[in-house]
Amino acid sequence: MAMAAQANYMTTGCSAWRDDDYRRMVMACLIEAVYLLELERQERRDAAAVAQQWWKPFRYRLVHELVDERDGSVFGAIFEREHQAAPPAAVDVDGEGEGEPPRAVIAFRGTLLRGPTIRRDVEDELRLLARNSLRGSARLAGALQALRATIERFGSENVCLCGHSLGAGFARQVARMLASSSPRHHQQPAAAAASLEFHLFNAPYLSLPMGVRSVVKTADCLLKAVRTGVAAVGRWHGKALKNVAYANCILGYTRLESSRRL
Repeated sequence: MAMAAQANYMTTGCSAWRDDDYRRMVMACLIEAVYLLELERQERRDAAAVAQQWWKPFRYRLVHELVDERDGSVFGAIFEREHQAAPPAAVDVDGEGEGEPPRAVIAFRGTLLRGPTIRRDVEDELRLLARNSLRGSARLAGALQALRATIERFGSENVCLCGHSLGAGFARQVARMLASSSPRHHQQPAAAAASLEFHLFNAPYLSLPMGVRSVVKTADCLLKAVRTGVAAVGRWHGKALKNVAYANCILGYTRLESSRRL
């Protein structure tokens, strides 16, 4: 898929980035790269050698891995656009650049049910399902610090957050925390969060009802959670609602098998 996307890019140039489906596909590839970074690390192989096929075709480079210090697992990564390859922005009738790739992308993987990562991943999954929040996760501080540093360098309008499953929860959580934090820089946190670009695949935003006593009450709580979750995201989602919205996909399941065939 990455090689086909590269051919498409070479044919269409920066115009490909005006296509929302193309942008989503690129972000899915970067998330795929994060899955591979962790899976190859578990196999004690050169992770970047395998995973780079998922970012190099789009002229990105890996600049930093987000690592859980407790077990050394990679749960996210920061990618930066190669300077010499950045195309000029295409400008629409409203004067906004619609054809320019994000200068930086922060991507988060989802849960991996494998020995080295299953405990930490499932802990965060349960935290998210029980509270509809990842507060308390040991990974959250590092993710928020990475987002703030990237915005400081490139500006929020040039930064994209993306994630799959649990990773989508991390992307949404750090943006919420940014929006509610005290201003430390020239740009207000709420404005910075609103101007971020998002690609959230299979985003988990339902909160499991606590102490439900009947099937009817459970169904009612789930319905309210859906409505509340969508409304809460919509209030600050900003650029994401215009350009990206949510998408469904399947990522992160056959990485080792596919990588061995390369």
